[in-house]
Amino acid sequence: MKKLKRNCRILILVIFNFFSLILISKSAISNDIIFEIQGNNFTDADVIISLLKNIPENLDKQYSNEIIKTLNDSNLFSDVAVKFDGNKYLIIVQEFPSINKIYFDNNERLKDEDLEKLASDLEILNYNINSINFFIDEAKKIYQSYGYNNVNIDYYEKLYEDTNTVDLFFDFNEGKITKINKIIISGNESISAQDILSIINSKTKSITNIFANNNFKPSTVERDKFSISNYYKDKGFLDINIQTRIEFLKSNKVNIYFNLNEGSLYNLSSIKINDESNIIDLNTLELIKLNSENLISEERTFSPKKIKNFRKEMSSTIIESGIDFFEINTIDKVDNNNNVDLIFEIIRVTPKYTNQINIVGNSRTYDYVIRRELDIVEGDAVYKTQINNIREKLIALNLFKSVNVREEVIDDNSVNVIIEVEEKQTGSFNAGVSVGTLDGFSIVTGLRENNFYGTGRSLDVLVNTSNDRNEFKFITSDRLSYENDANINYKINYKQQDLSTASSYKLDTFSSGVGIGYKVNKKVYHNIDLEYVLKNYKITNSSTASNSIKNSSGTSVSYLLKNNLRYSTINSGFIPREGEFLNFNNTIETPTSSGNGYIRNLITLKKYYSSSNNNIFSIQSKFGNILSLSNNDILTDDKFALGGRWLRGFDNYGAGPRNSRTSYVGGNNLAVTKLDYSFEITRDSNFPIYLNIFNDYGIVWENKTNPANNDNNLRSSAGFGIKYYSPIGPIGFSWGFPLMEEEYDITRMFLFSVGNID
Repeated sequence: MKKLKRNCRILILVIFNFFSLILISKSAISNDIIFEIQGNNFTDADVIISLLKNIPENLDKQYSNEIIKTLNDSNLFSDVAVKFDGNKYLIIVQEFPSINKIYFDNNERLKDEDLEKLASDLEILNYNINSINFFIDEAKKIYQSYGYNNVNIDYYEKLYEDTNTVDLFFDFNEGKITKINKIIISGNESISAQDILSIINSKTKSITNIFANNNFKPSTVERDKFSISNYYKDKGFLDINIQTRIEFLKSNKVNIYFNLNEGSLYNLSSIKINDESNIIDLNTLELIKLNSENLISEERTFSPKKIKNFRKEMSSTIIESGIDFFEINTIDKVDNNNNVDLIFEIIRVTPKYTNQINIVGNSRTYDYVIRRELDIVEGDAVYKTQINNIREKLIALNLFKSVNVREEVIDDNSVNVIIEVEEKQTGSFNAGVSVGTLDGFSIVTGLRENNFYGTGRSLDVLVNTSNDRNEFKFITSDRLSYENDANINYKINYKQQDLSTASSYKLDTFSSGVGIGYKVNKKVYHNIDLEYVLKNYKITNSSTASNSIKNSSGTSVSYLLKNNLRYSTINSGFIPREGEFLNFNNTIETPTSSGNGYIRNLITLKKYYSSSNNNIFSIQSKFGNILSLSNNDILTDDKFALGGRWLRGFDNYGAGPRNSRTSYVGGNNLAVTKLDYSFEITRDSNFPIYLNIFNDYGIVWENKTNPANNDNNLRSSAGFGIKYYSPIGPIGFSWGFPLMEEEYDITRMFLFSVGNID
């Protein structure tokens, strides 16, 4: 009986609700306020009422304005009016037609599915003029990202009155891609225009890079402003201001003007470490202070990048001392002479623990590529310094336009770490030509992809062809393991060399190998490689070829272990102006190989100095030695040669031991030094011209056998030249005059080069 009564009550309630819905099909009640809706032929009244917020308890004429604003913002109605009718609001709406279907015509660069997705993402559901115009504006922005800046998009509609729906038809006139004609830099008194051009993404075509992407993209120009600003700030110009102007030409090309106001140069005056809470021990504090003194002594210019690196190193030093939960606050004080005093405050913090690490925005890049850069996992303690380090490491991958790392507080002890990334194009194709009296005409083409199929793996393909040399390289590199920053690379190299003129033979070399490379610190990089090498010697003149080459005619197999250590502080600009470079290369050919083995060492040193008026002095040296492990004669192509760019005034393979003019032998030891002074003869030019004066010294000596022309004498030369950093690429002319030579040496006074002028 009780069950029957309960079922009856449920039935009565359902019937009551059903009739209530019918009665309020054109009206609704909320907070005892009655709303009557008119004109909503296709939109449910309850849906409309649900949009209204902060409904007053009593009728309020002022609230009618809020109703109109809210319903207009919903983009559902073309017109909204509110009246009072007794004890209720009378809301009169005129509905937008709903969009039934969208059609696209004459769109070639953007496909239909791309535009349909854009309309869906923007929630273009109704025939609302504002929404349609917004869609058109966003579509034009996408076109601009590809270089289309003259896109015109028209539309018309077909209305179905019985259903209040429309079909929309968009007609595209895409136009042609806008190209960059010139990039003009002005106001740059302290940094050359060529250095600035080398760091921006906007490019013009040149003979050295004939396939450069010179599409004009406004968003790229904005990023270029940011890049130039950071570059200047790292040089101490903290007040740098950059204005851009785009000049549209009738040829559908543009000139881009970057107008700079450098501002004043700031200097680092002092660094003070405050540890009032005694968080770190005395030894750690003294080590940090010593590092700060070294920073000031080596670089007086205030560089935010170097300060950031110092702060990062300081954080690592504190962590290594056993302290985890701390923060470092930076306070800077600038005096009237633009000297900056820095104070680093070390503060103890209460630990928070990572609940989740969420990654968003990586539609292409796999999660693990990002996660392997993190120093934390779920459950680990997290603090501000780690958050900053995560962002810097992800930016350094060069896979993302932007990276944002933030904490989402769960409670007093735990947070979620949210990593938001915006991906960018990571592949590029480049091609260029190089012309010179030494190497002739050569074409270099290359393909590079930094994020192959979203795995973070890099892929490089390079083809280099010239009159007497053809080379193909394939290199791929990826992280060695999840736990470290070392990279493992695999490579294949095939090279054809025609050495008939110099040494009476041709050489085809195929090599494949695997290597591991890693950063020792921010200035030092080390890599070690194991290679399999297959060589094929073809004698072109048996009467002049050296005995070692004739004995090696045919195919030989080698296994090489290569060890390379590189140190560099050279400026990152287009023209080397300051800094040091040291490279040590050690190669061991195993004794079981066809050549019976050797050990080869080569040291390369470079030092650049620049004056306040942009003049540059440089000293460059090479020192090499090769030693046979079986006391055999070393093959000619493994020995050292002298001449060309490393001894101007002499031809390639022009100086040193030889049997005849077409049988260069070289030597087991090498020492060469180049001294250059470059004086800029232009001022305030985007394409500077330098007068270059040089003096070179070199010697190559020692062989197992005695060549017909052999000595241990020093060679030297002096001369002058012109270096022109032109719109089509660097062009070099030089005239070298031997000061110390032998009668059998081959000299070359004039050198000309486009693309390679070092």
